[in-house]
Amino acid sequence: MFSTQALNLVAYNKAKHGETWAEALNDINIRRSISDEEVVPRTKETAEKRIEKFIEGSHLWAAMEIRETGEMAGWVVSWLDNAKNRKGWFGIVVLPQFWGRGYASQVITWLLEYAFDNLGYHRMGLHVFSGNMRAVELYRRLGFKEEGRVRETLYCDGKWQDEILMGLLEREWREMKAAEKGEAERSN
Repeated sequence: MFSTQALNLVAYNKAKHGETWAEALNDINIRRSISDEEVVPRTKETAEKRIEKFIEGSHLWAAMEIRETGEMAGWVVSWLDNAKNRKGWFGIVVLPQFWGRGYASQVITWLLEYAFDNLGYHRMGLHVFSGNMRAVELYRRLGFKEEGRVRETLYCDGKWQDEILMGLLEREWREMKAAEKGEAERSN
């Protein structure tokens, strides 16, 4: 088990997390922010098959549980796309009732430290839809840079959205952390 300030990151447990996972896959706010597939109702069995596929192909898949209550607040997944070039990707979902509490920032910060310090990644990338501005702004605050854009790839609420490719290099992460540490030392 891994942890952040407010969360435990634990292995998926079908009995404990399966129902929440299935509900999340049927939540229109979640579906349209993570996938360009049609938003259609999914059975619990379909949801379980999808998570098994995610877990099989990932380097890390963790349910985010609130430390105090044990409630599932979302999940994070990471995979190594290219071992030779040490290129990783990740995705994160925070359930809507937990938005605005800083959980995504905590988990992504933990994931970047883990990927760069323990797994030897050189870069970490992600895809995000342009309509998810809260996520785009968070990724920028954490040091991610826009590296590309697939124009008008998602039609949502009567508007086209772009798919944005963002990335962060290990050296950029380390420079940012060193600058933060220097600022903290100067303020003390």
